[in-house]
Amino acid sequence: MNPNADPPHQMMLPGGLDDAAREAFWGEVQTYLEAEVRPGFRRVYEERIAPGLIARLGREPDRHEIAEAMLEEDFNRSWYVARTEAQRQSFETSRAIVDGQLDELGARAKALGNGPGRLELDQSLPIPEYLRENVHNMSGGYQDSQAEHPLAAGAVFDRALLIHRVNALGPLADDVGQSIARYLKQRFPDFAPRRILEMGCTVGHTLLPFKQVYPDAEVVGIDVSAPCLRYGFARSAALGVDVLFSQRNAEATGFPDASFDLVFSRILLHETMDGVVPRVFAECRRLLRPGGIMFHSDAPQFDQLDAYTASLRDWDIRCNAEPYMDAYYAMPLERMFASAGFDPALMFRAFAPSLVVAGGYDAKETRSGGRYFLAGARVASPVGGGT
Repeated sequence: MNPNADPPHQMMLPGGLDDAAREAFWGEVQTYLEAEVRPGFRRVYEERIAPGLIARLGREPDRHEIAEAMLEEDFNRSWYVARTEAQRQSFETSRAIVDGQLDELGARAKALGNGPGRLELDQSLPIPEYLRENVHNMSGGYQDSQAEHPLAAGAVFDRALLIHRVNALGPLADDVGQSIARYLKQRFPDFAPRRILEMGCTVGHTLLPFKQVYPDAEVVGIDVSAPCLRYGFARSAALGVDVLFSQRNAEATGFPDASFDLVFSRILLHETMDGVVPRVFAECRRLLRPGGIMFHSDAPQFDQLDAYTASLRDWDIRCNAEPYMDAYYAMPLERMFASAGFDPALMFRAFAPSLVVAGGYDAKETRSGGRYFLAGARVASPVGGGT
């Protein structure tokens, strides 16, 4: 599917021919560097670099030592430069397209203002300093701090995720939500949530599928970014999905105790300051009813990976404005869940298989490897609960 030729919803407008070609080019470059070039570096490391590194250290190296050793190699430094430039160019190209569409996007959002769904904004909500970064090298970040247009940051994020991933996430960039929601339904067949909350929903790529899989549930997405929420609400209305977008902080949502059956996040916590993460887990526990489920989906924790694979995250940390990633992926999640009040006997880790990959898309061209990691816990129900 080409979103510029066949936009998936009313809030994504096609770009001009030159800009669309440039946007597609940089998406392909990113995929080529990730899927075709970088995998070959492992053999070079194992055959040429690892023996000397192990001899010098007198032990197996950790992820940081491997990353430092690899950065001494010209080929890997060149990859870092190329990958960083491709990331920047991708966002800049998408931003240029969106900047030329702002009036039309505003008019369409206004026309969709009656929903379905609802939008709640809180102009008094403080934006945490750690979220003011240009995460992923996206100019202005999620807050659109440079232009401050009410929709632009959300529109750029939607285009970026869809086009720069070259259909790896499906025509609506919602494969993660579709895959995980269906995995949960299969794993917990007794689970029938009445109220679902996503923390850090951005524009709703992961959120909306939960309404489709659990149509009788009230589905709520929260984020601190007003531009993402405004755009996400218009996008969901364009797709005819009835969800609530609300501007709130995952550290302290303001919802009543025991008011949700499912609370989750997707790629939120690696962008969260490490001292804040325990407060998010505690808030999840406070919000869950008996029998409720919490999960957080992100890239796998370092303890799921060998040291070389873990070292590959060094590019994201150094070059992609992800300063909290290293700390989060090293966190002992289960101990932290227990500290938040969850029962260790009801905790789980899992991989949800990608539906797009199951449908024939090449797993090596996805950053996830064709499956999505999640870690979570269930609150015991009055009759015992379970995993």
